[in-house]
Amino acid sequence: MTVVVVGAGWSGAVVARELHDAGIAVHVVEQTDVVGGHARCEQLNGVVYEPNGAHIFHTSNARVADYVTRFGMTRPYEHRVVTRVHLADDDEDGVLLSWPPQVGELRALPDWPAIEGELAALPAHPGGDDFETWVVSLMGRRLYRLFIEHYTRKQWGCEPSSLSSRIAPRRVELRTDGDTRLFRDTWEFFPPAGAGTIIESILAPIPVTCGHMVTADDVLRVEGNVEAVVVTAPLDDFLGRPGQLPWRGIRMVSRYFPTAELTETRTPAYVVNHPSPRVPYTRTVETKHASGQRVHGTVVSEEHPGAPARHYPVPTVDGRNERDNDDLRREAMMRLAGVPTFFCGRLATYAYIDQDQAIERAFLCADEVMQTLSTGRR
Repeated sequence: MTVVVVGAGWSGAVVARELHDAGIAVHVVEQTDVVGGHARCEQLNGVVYEPNGAHIFHTSNARVADYVTRFGMTRPYEHRVVTRVHLADDDEDGVLLSWPPQVGELRALPDWPAIEGELAALPAHPGGDDFETWVVSLMGRRLYRLFIEHYTRKQWGCEPSSLSSRIAPRRVELRTDGDTRLFRDTWEFFPPAGAGTIIESILAPIPVTCGHMVTADDVLRVEGNVEAVVVTAPLDDFLGRPGQLPWRGIRMVSRYFPTAELTETRTPAYVVNHPSPRVPYTRTVETKHASGQRVHGTVVSEEHPGAPARHYPVPTVDGRNERDNDDLRREAMMRLAGVPTFFCGRLATYAYIDQDQAIERAFLCADEVMQTLSTGRR
C-alpha cells in the first residue's frame, strides 16, 4: 500500500517526508526533470541564479524554521528591496527608494508637500474590495501612481481595480520606522545553492519519478496498490484540461556578466523593482547578493510578466477563479472515488502563499492523510 504524491515542490516534498517518517510508503511523481519546483536555483557559467524569480525563505513559525534547518537551510540572510522610481516623464535615471516605501525617505522628494497632504487625509485603516482602492486608502494616489499602478498593470496584465484586495495586506505597506528589511519574520534564509538543495535533502530517502506527468485518469497506475493520493499540481493539468484556470506567469531573461572581483555585483540590490511603464520588465534579480557566492561573474535576470507559466493565481474581486478551482477539486475527488484524495500547496489550492506557508499547510495535509489512513474514513 502506497501514497502517491503528485508534485515535488515544497508541498509535495514535505508531505511525502512526513508520511515516510511515520512509516508510510510514499512515491512522488514530478512532471519536470528535477525536484524543487519554482524555488529551485540553477547555474549559468558557474553562477547561481533563479530561473523562476526571487525566492527568499522567511518565517516566524518555529516548527517550520527547525524543519528547514534540519535539512540544511542554515545560512541567514536579510532581504532588502529597492524601487527605481521616475519622478517625471523626462527623468531618465530615476531615484532608488526602499520597498516598502519609508516615509523618512519620501520627505526628500520634491512632491513631498502634496504627498504629505494626501497621507494626512487618509482613513485610519485601509479598506476596499479591490486592490487599487485598498492601496490608495493606505498611501494616497500619488504614491500609488509612483510605486504601484504601472507595476501592477505589468505584473498582472489587467487593471488593478479588477484584482481582489485580499492579496494587498501581505504585499503592500507604508512604513515609518526606518527598518528597510522587506520581511519582519524571525528567521530568514538563503541557502548558497538555493532552496532546491533543501528539497532534495527532504526527498532523499523517498522514491521519486521525474519527467512524468500524471493525471486523475492514470495516477492509480503509478503503483499497484494506491492507498491515497496527494495532489500538489495544478488541478486543470491533473484533470487533463490545461489552460482552464487563468494563471499569471513570468519569463526570466538572464544574462551573465564577468566580474573582476569575487564579490562584485552589477545592480544595487538583490531585487530592484521597476514600476515605470517605459521599462518592459517588473524587476531585476541578481541572486549573488543573496547567495553570497564568491565567484568571478554574476547573473542579472530581468523578470518579464505574461509568460505562459503558472507562477501566480489571479485573485479577482468576485473570487470566480477560486470557485472554479473548488469545482475542479470536487471533480478530481469524484474521478478517484474510493481512494482518499488530498490537495495541498499553491498550485493545487490556487493560493497566493509563501514558502513557509506551503510547509505549514503540508504539515496539516500530512496529518490529515495519516488520520484518514489510521481510521479508514475521510
